[in-house]
Amino acid sequence: MMKTLTNHSIYDEENGIIFGSLTMGTDLMEGIIQEYERYNIHSGVVTCMGSLSQATYVYIKNDQHGDLSYSDEIIEEGPIELLNGTGFLCKNENGKTDFHLHAMFGNQKGAVFGGHILPGKNPTLITIEFTIKVGKGIQALRTFKPQLGFQTITFSNANKGIKLISGDYK
Repeated sequence: MMKTLTNHSIYDEENGIIFGSLTMGTDLMEGIIQEYERYNIHSGVVTCMGSLSQATYVYIKNDQHGDLSYSDEIIEEGPIELLNGTGFLCKNENGKTDFHLHAMFGNQKGAVFGGHILPGKNPTLITIEFTIKVGKGIQALRTFKPQLGFQTITFSNANKGIKLISGDYK
């Protein structure tokens, strides 16, 4: 009898790193968030690779007035290789997990493309393998910054054991 494959991860608390894998059909961002939330941690840096049945993303651009904005949603049908994904896991203004992820993809014709990944629209084809470097003692909060016109992450000291090298950015 064949064993059913499931998403899984393991947390090496001593070294502050999570290793994990997502299975067929699991959304890239939602699956990593689900594994991250199992460990009750506050921030982390993600790297990932694998394959997707579809890639959905946007990229930054200048609008007609020269202001920065995002493109319309782009959907690339698979199979898609996730060549490299890098992002941050943090909290948003409502205290919910926020995942800011950018990635590079390759299609079956060898074209490489990528940008800012959208949640709920990037299903795993075969597998996604990921690591999360846990920000022990670091709080990360993603909020809208009116002076920039975008959400960005502000990092702060969650305990007294971390020295702040530069000034706060608000």
